[in-house]
Amino acid sequence: MPIQLLVLLATVLPGLAQPDPLALTNVTIIDVANGRRVPGQTVIVTGSSISAVGPSVPVPSGAKRIDASGKFLIPGLWDMHVHLSMIGRSSLALFLANGITGVRDMGGNPITVLAWRDSVAAGTLVGPRIKAPGNIVESARWLNNVIGRVEKIDQPELLAELKRRFALDTPADGPRVVDSLVRLKADFIKIRNYPSPEAYAAFARAARERGLRIAGHGPLAPQLGVVSDAGFASFEHSLIGVHDGKLVDAFDGMPDSAQRALIRRFATNGTAWDPTLVSSRTRFVPDSALNRIVADSTGATDSLLRYVSPVLRRDWRASRALAAVSSNDDWGPVYRANLRDVRRMADLGVTILAGTDVAVITLVPGFSLHEELELLVAGGGLTPREALAAATLNPARVLGLTDRTDLIAATLPADLVLLDRDPLADIRATRSVRAVVAGGRYYDRAALDRLLASAR
Repeated sequence: MPIQLLVLLATVLPGLAQPDPLALTNVTIIDVANGRRVPGQTVIVTGSSISAVGPSVPVPSGAKRIDASGKFLIPGLWDMHVHLSMIGRSSLALFLANGITGVRDMGGNPITVLAWRDSVAAGTLVGPRIKAPGNIVESARWLNNVIGRVEKIDQPELLAELKRRFALDTPADGPRVVDSLVRLKADFIKIRNYPSPEAYAAFARAARERGLRIAGHGPLAPQLGVVSDAGFASFEHSLIGVHDGKLVDAFDGMPDSAQRALIRRFATNGTAWDPTLVSSRTRFVPDSALNRIVADSTGATDSLLRYVSPVLRRDWRASRALAAVSSNDDWGPVYRANLRDVRRMADLGVTILAGTDVAVITLVPGFSLHEELELLVAGGGLTPREALAAATLNPARVLGLTDRTDLIAATLPADLVLLDRDPLADIRATRSVRAVVAGGRYYDRAALDRLLASAR
């Protein structure tokens, strides 16, 4: 274990004992579900849970009392699309320092990520709660094609990552793949590319029987509704189709009534959408700028690049090498359609999620979620309340953590973020993190700065 993390553990987890009770007094709670500010509240945290909330609840003897006058309390944020093994363990500190108390890993080295998940849950590793899928599932034909290309470009880490993935080809593959993921104790299943409809149907049926939901890239437009009907948890990234050999938005060419019917079908089935706008936007960064970013380990291009781990920078270099032998599609029309679709999907009842897709080049773990929230408002047309829900309430529902809408309430997990500014007035206020409570442990601004320093 790196010495920086050993020091950090000794600092914030002395003896790995449960912390003393915590009392946040005179705080304004942000009711995300209803878009209300509830001032003058006291929140008591005991162990890893919230034990009491109210305007005049008694503060337990011996509790650590924090006067939060003028501050705003929100539920802990979730980044619903990360790749932990590709960005490195230092990213765990970056997430917490940015108020992100939970992440949904979307594939990488399952042995590494599942071990981190269990260590965070046991209180022996500082980091956000982790939900992880195990090995990524791919169409066998697509996977074999990409492995063949990568074998020619001398990228051993990328090749190893591709060879870890589970291939789907025939209906018989589905139960075998699902059983393997159950043995790994995966929280859900991640799929990127699709086999035949018959093979996918057998795979989805096996997943339902074993109690694992599937999430991942959407299939091409004609199969979106079918996959949603089979119990898909969330579509990730752009929803696309192909017309005359070119990428188009999935709804391109559909009558408006058919588009609305398909979107309502997603809503009825409980299929959420995680557009990862911030990662899509990087497609429009010139190659010369991307190359400078990949090479910048000192923060000369952007001070946030000081937090990019060697593991992530290595992944960026592999991505650049793969891009050099990949097709150069025009994503502009798809991205503009995505921005339009955020508001429309939300209006028609689809649950919107906030995710980033770090390890994409230019994205820095933790910090990029705030960019995503801002894009959901400025580009996608959501209100600050709706964007905040995409990183708090909506992940709780999609991950099956709770059906409650009041996430700051007695008996619920003590994952909280104290802000200097009001996020309902300006979504950029999520950057103004004053303190974080993760798993019941309180990190003040000084402790958060130490987390940043450990990552840097």
